[in-house]
Amino acid sequence: MAELFDKAPELPPPFVNVTGIANFRDIGGYSTTDKHSIRRGLVFRAADPSKVQPEGLAKLKELGVKKVFDLRSIPEIHKQGPEWQGVEVEKEVFTTKPEGSDEAVPEGEIERIWCPVFRNTDYGPDQVAIRFQNYAKKGSEGFVKAYADIMANGPTAYRTILTHLAQPNPSPCIIHCTAGKDRTGVICAILYLLCSVPATTVAKEYSLTDTGLQHLVPLFTERLLKNPALVGNEEGVKNMISAQPEKMAATIEMMKEVYGGAEGYVREVVGLSGEQIEQIRKNFLSDEEAVF
Repeated sequence: MAELFDKAPELPPPFVNVTGIANFRDIGGYSTTDKHSIRRGLVFRAADPSKVQPEGLAKLKELGVKKVFDLRSIPEIHKQGPEWQGVEVEKEVFTTKPEGSDEAVPEGEIERIWCPVFRNTDYGPDQVAIRFQNYAKKGSEGFVKAYADIMANGPTAYRTILTHLAQPNPSPCIIHCTAGKDRTGVICAILYLLCSVPATTVAKEYSLTDTGLQHLVPLFTERLLKNPALVGNEEGVKNMISAQPEKMAATIEMMKEVYGGAEGYVREVVGLSGEQIEQIRKNFLSDEEAVF
């Protein structure tokens, strides 16, 4: 596995090169329809960061990251494939407080907040097989079904993240799942849409995951082809791990049809108030010139 770090390319912004974390990028810097830009340095999205290397961890602290929101389910977290053998990391890179604890995280440490989209009962072999088969379908229809499933199961997880970002001065954070594409992509799209980033821009940003995970495609392909739901389906696996912009564009249309848009979903399903949504906008909208 260590050689995958050597293969990881140096990527330009909005990517941030953090050793041991794939697909790591700042969601800020994009222009909005009302002449603002999205604040940089507040939210970063990524693939699983738990194998971050010492120099990568130092980079996270340099970026001011204080919290890591982990959207994965327990079966994913417990899965330790042979591809990670030989990678030297601390047993716990981030500090996870017991649920409901109000004790402070030690100075200089980064807090991990576990907020799974899918409960254990929703992440059994049968349920995973259905999701995998949706992702593997040609075109965007299967992805829209899978992302609708994420939105149906995600209100508690997304409320945790959005409540943090609705504070007057939220600390910089990372949002991640396993690849940083699907569950992470949905919540990032919601944030962008709440802040009036054009749908075409949201879809284009989503597609950057193809670049961020490019060096891991052989690993993901090998792993997925071993799943009973995908054995022998190389074309389906290729579709599953890709992030074409039309998949997110179709998902945004689904949000409009089902929820009246991102704000309708956040108000009616996630349960945030109008005041919280306005605070999120205040925190995210910047007068700095857009970079993208």
